[in-house]
Amino acid sequence: MDFLAALDILLALSLIYLVFALVVTSLNESIAALWSSRARWLRRGIASLLSADPKKLDETTADKVLDSPFVTFLGTPGWFKTFRPSYIPAWTLMQGVLSTVDGYKDDAFAKVADIRALADKLPAKSPIRSVLIDLCARAGDDLNSFRTLLDDWFATFETQLTAWYRQKTHYVLMGLSLAVAVAMNVDTLDIVRQFSADPKVLRAVVEQARTASQDESLATYLDTSARDTARKTLEEAVKATRNLDACSAAADTCKVARKQAIDTEQQARDALAEAQHALDQRIADKADALMAGGLKLGWQPGQFRHWLGSLDQAEGWNKLFGLLISACALALGAPFWFNVLKSVAAVRSVGNRQQDKPGTAAAPGT
Repeated sequence: MDFLAALDILLALSLIYLVFALVVTSLNESIAALWSSRARWLRRGIASLLSADPKKLDETTADKVLDSPFVTFLGTPGWFKTFRPSYIPAWTLMQGVLSTVDGYKDDAFAKVADIRALADKLPAKSPIRSVLIDLCARAGDDLNSFRTLLDDWFATFETQLTAWYRQKTHYVLMGLSLAVAVAMNVDTLDIVRQFSADPKVLRAVVEQARTASQDESLATYLDTSARDTARKTLEEAVKATRNLDACSAAADTCKVARKQAIDTEQQARDALAEAQHALDQRIADKADALMAGGLKLGWQPGQFRHWLGSLDQAEGWNKLFGLLISACALALGAPFWFNVLKSVAAVRSVGNRQQDKPGTAAAPGT
């Protein structure tokens, strides 16, 4: 195999990995939205703050905090408490935590001393108790100073919570990459064999790859503007809902404002779901375009069962190895493969200019 042929195969594989990495990303975002993954990790974070044992999570008390009047309105009803809030302001979280303590009163947050008195009743050695007592001591009698210190501490907590969430997401992406590779039979070794056996299939995919490489960015290749706009609108709606915890107007006015904010947030969620569905369809169309050129993906009737039965043979292990290569490649993500696609296409275009012109002899030594 000469250098240019190898470049063509790498170019074609880059496009295939790019398209199916987009499938993985889409699945991950859908699952995260369906299961409110960020909300679940927030619940775990709150449980860790409330637990006196660093090796355990006090999820029972965390649920009481999330169900408190100070917090529950930030979420929406759903099966298995799926739609609990994904973000909670620091002051609101503190109110929710202290409202579960014996001796809590409605006017308990007007003075730093009252906050300190409730914090003392939290479980001994729990992180949130230590934090609140420390902040109260540093703030003295200045409630505004206490709130500033609380916000600064909570920003650090949220940063760590996001780090936990991203780490977990990496594991999920690897699992989804393997699932997509197996479900769609994206076997790298078999794909390379197809390219070697039928140059027409390779040329068809390479032509699509060259066209894709002309896009300036991944966002241009796959127009995500509608989805991104919908997501930004939802983030702003969520932020507006969170900011209502500081509402100081009349109670009825606050209730009306909160209801409107929650309704607006739900509308934004619906709009985001619609935009995501349209984006998913465009990704599916790109996958169909790959196979329109003759590339064989997916399983033929009985092929999957045959493969499972051959796992004790070299044939079955070769298939598994090809699927694992694809899964690892997809887990690298669409941005990575789009950059590889553009880089390989740029190198390949140089080869075209120097060697592929009709009637042009190769230079000595090439």
